[in-house]
Amino acid sequence: MKRFLAGCLLTVMLFSLGGCFSQGEDTTGDKATFLTSPLPSAVLEENSILRRPDAAADAADYAAVTETAPVDKTTDAPTSDTAPAPSSDAPTPDAETRVSFVAVGDNIIHDAIMADAKNHAGDGAEYDFTYIYDNVRDVIEAADVAFVNQETLLGGKSLGYYGYPNFNGPQEAGDALVDAGFDIVCIATNHMCDMNEAGLSGTIDYWDKQPVTLIGGYRNAEDYETIRVHEKDGVKIALLAYTYDPYTTNGMKLPSSSQLITPIYNEDVIRRQVAAAKEAGDVVIVNMHWGQDSSFTVNAEQKKYAQLLADCGVDVIIGEHPHVLQPMQWLEGKDGNKTLLTYSIGNFLSTMYNDYFMVGGMLSFDIVKNASGTRIEAAQLVPTVTYYDVNRANLSIYFLDEFTPELASSHGTNAHGTTSIEKLRGYVTNAIPAEFLPESYQK
Repeated sequence: MKRFLAGCLLTVMLFSLGGCFSQGEDTTGDKATFLTSPLPSAVLEENSILRRPDAAADAADYAAVTETAPVDKTTDAPTSDTAPAPSSDAPTPDAETRVSFVAVGDNIIHDAIMADAKNHAGDGAEYDFTYIYDNVRDVIEAADVAFVNQETLLGGKSLGYYGYPNFNGPQEAGDALVDAGFDIVCIATNHMCDMNEAGLSGTIDYWDKQPVTLIGGYRNAEDYETIRVHEKDGVKIALLAYTYDPYTTNGMKLPSSSQLITPIYNEDVIRRQVAAAKEAGDVVIVNMHWGQDSSFTVNAEQKKYAQLLADCGVDVIIGEHPHVLQPMQWLEGKDGNKTLLTYSIGNFLSTMYNDYFMVGGMLSFDIVKNASGTRIEAAQLVPTVTYYDVNRANLSIYFLDEFTPELASSHGTNAHGTTSIEKLRGYVTNAIPAEFLPESYQK
């Protein structure tokens, strides 16, 4: 059954009229030279991955971004009154192509999720994850382009299946994402080296066989410098993805003999690759795996790289890793361009312990292309919530507007503090400016 929210979101996407990190091989130096600043320790990650007590749901924790740049309302220049009328069989100068885009955050395959998917399997299957996405499937399928950040490895059964801290999940979890309608998959995360070279190689092998555009994992230096372009209806979307150093989290890194590349962010690489992406695509979208795990506050490094990306002319920045919602805004670049910036769109799927980890957002916007160029319109973040019961089972992702008080009261996160609709909505409104939220969140 089509849900009301899906209809609202589709209306925004279809009818709105408004309007460079690499641990990449440096042949002249050591990979470690690409690190830019101290990052979270392995101990911090271990303490916070499921529950971080000091990440309280307090309004004071939602610091950082208090100003939102105005939306670019520049219109196309009018055509001359004396210009000849276009022929009836040729496109008019102001003809537009509009491509709807949705993006979701961290899809984390914990042990409990694997166990639940095993319990839901039938017809001789070992795992079935498809049911988890049933409540949001319509919107994902309806978008022209859909993006997901696959946080954890899907390196193959031969490596064994593991949850935290060194993940490797069944490839059936990836099958479910394809089945749900995702077109672009990002694997640039702090867990991409969890199972060493074999895990990353197996994950790339798996995704390369799927009908998706894979970003964030690269077979060699040449592959890393090849810009991924996802084309839809003649609109070319150039895609880049970066992460902070996975070694900082779990002490895992690729052997020096490996040709595989983990794209650790670095200013010089960003400048070079964004310039190449701008040549290859009509728009440039960059995925950033950054920030402080479990923190509502945007840190200095995030702000620094966000401004760098905006100054380079990036159109959209999709941020992940903190596992909670962080602010969203239009950021002005040095040339006056506007960049749609999300510092963190939170978790899409996880069984972390506290309710603030359950709230994420489905980012949506339109890419509009005409003779004058390409622009981003109708930016919105539609809140989502992941449900699991007291046994960390029976998972499902809902749009928050469809999440009932009964579901909130039976949520497994109640073991770590009372969960309510009011609290869940508060995590949204404390982080995301009203201009980016659906009408039901307007005051």
